[in-house]
Amino acid sequence: MTTDRTVTPLTAQRAFATIQVVAKAVLAGEPALTYSELARRLGMAKVNGQGLSSYLNEAAALCAEGGWPNVSVLVVSKDSLDQGTPMPSDGSFSAGFYASTGLSKADIPAEQTRVRTFDWHAVTALGLTS
Repeated sequence: MTTDRTVTPLTAQRAFATIQVVAKAVLAGEPALTYSELARRLGMAKVNGQGLSSYLNEAAALCAEGGWPNVSVLVVSKDSLDQGTPMPSDGSFSAGFYASTGLSKADIPAEQTRVRTFDWHAVTALGLTS
């Protein structure tokens, strides 16, 4: 599918890796990943989660193009995960990110369920083994 997006090779690589990391986490039974945990698994120098927005935006776009659920909804704030109600940071809603994906804050729990129940092994491009 052709897009109007222009992303750097690093953003494209890390966005694809984000999908792989979240899919592997789901398959391992993890409820969600914090921003800092995603940064660590992506091998980023700063593991505080700063700088992830372009990767999450591109990962969401790749998921939409592939017909897959939006993995970015399972990258959440540590506080929300610790409280047992994993949600993306409030900043992701105020920045309009989810509006651009067609999701509202109220849609997030249902999309999280879609990500958790999706057959990620069927996406052969991700190279996940059973």
